[in-house]
Amino acid sequence: MTDAPLSRRSGVLLGIAGILLIAATLRLPVGALSPLAPIIDGDIPLSATALGVLGMLPPIGFAVAGLTAPLCARRWGLERTLVVAIVAMMAGHVLRAAAPDLLVLVLGSLLLLLGAGFGNVLLPSAVKRFTPGSIGPMTAAYATIMSIGSAVPPLLAVPLADDVSWRFSLASWSFVVVVALVPWIALAVRAARAASRRRDVDAALTPPDTHRFAQLARSRTVWGITIPFTVSSISAYVTFALLPVMLQDLTGMSSSDAGSLLALFAILGVPLALVAPVLTTRLRTPTPILLSSMLLFALGYAGLLVAPGAAPVLWVSAIGLGQVTFPMCLALFSQRTTSAENAANVSGFVQTIGYAVAAVSPLIIGSLHEITGSWATSLAVMLVIVGATVPAMALLARGSTVEAELGGRLG
Repeated sequence: MTDAPLSRRSGVLLGIAGILLIAATLRLPVGALSPLAPIIDGDIPLSATALGVLGMLPPIGFAVAGLTAPLCARRWGLERTLVVAIVAMMAGHVLRAAAPDLLVLVLGSLLLLLGAGFGNVLLPSAVKRFTPGSIGPMTAAYATIMSIGSAVPPLLAVPLADDVSWRFSLASWSFVVVVALVPWIALAVRAARAASRRRDVDAALTPPDTHRFAQLARSRTVWGITIPFTVSSISAYVTFALLPVMLQDLTGMSSSDAGSLLALFAILGVPLALVAPVLTTRLRTPTPILLSSMLLFALGYAGLLVAPGAAPVLWVSAIGLGQVTFPMCLALFSQRTTSAENAANVSGFVQTIGYAVAAVSPLIIGSLHEITGSWATSLAVMLVIVGATVPAMALLARGSTVEAELGGRLG
């Protein structure tokens, strides 16, 4: 990847359009399938185990993308890599819509989520490339669109399935992805033409990424971002997987009321995505955001542990608002690096670890409930996990960049 921003206005506008359009596609795979599970079960039997496997695919796909996306972007360039990612998402939507059995449904979902994971990892790099002077507002814009993208499919998936079929419902999201492909094809063509007019010596001489993760692991800043991202990811996937049944067990509320509180948790991501990236870029250190997140998480999990029936809306809202560190981390990927390439590298490192841990967290938290017969131990563990935010405050307090910490040895 090259770091020089496109000088022509048309290139920058194409980049902005590409960032916003691909952001609209990245959460569609997560929210489009699960509401259809009872309907799909009529054609493809979905046992509890099968649903558990499908539920683990998003963080697994995102973690694998964290490892591979920066490597592919270095080899092929940012634009061409995102074109490939978008095509993979299109193919994944169509493949799982046409799936004759569970295996193809899983493979289609995995392909789709790998493509989305590439987008997750590389969007901070794209922001750094096309809008280096507006990292906060641009990150806020695309994070907000991602949040909306996670809320829309659950609302439309079942009506589309009822009106046509579940296969049409799943395939329909591929049309959104096609729109996102257009600006990235144009940007890839521009990049190819620019490369043909001059030899990119830096790119040609860039060494392989064999030791990239080992280098990044020596950075305080990288770990300062990794910790809150991982805590946020654990909370998100545990909430989506277990909150409805937890609320029903702890408070006796109906499944529909529990589902409504889960929707509240998801919707709270929209205002957070608008505010957090801009605030992050204006603060010297993100300590106030980290402290607020930790206190909100603690309030929510402690409330569910001590007095679940007293104010379940408040407890769930606190957990939802605690997710403010997710959009904060998206901004930090760009703010704490000096190049588009290293923004992608840091993003890949952080997301690989964060999503790998998040992939197994619902299983562990759920197993604790099965073993003890109570949610108390599970909630106590979540409170301990939230406490991991404390060292992140110290790690990010200096306000330095990753390259400065590593003495310019990254790469």
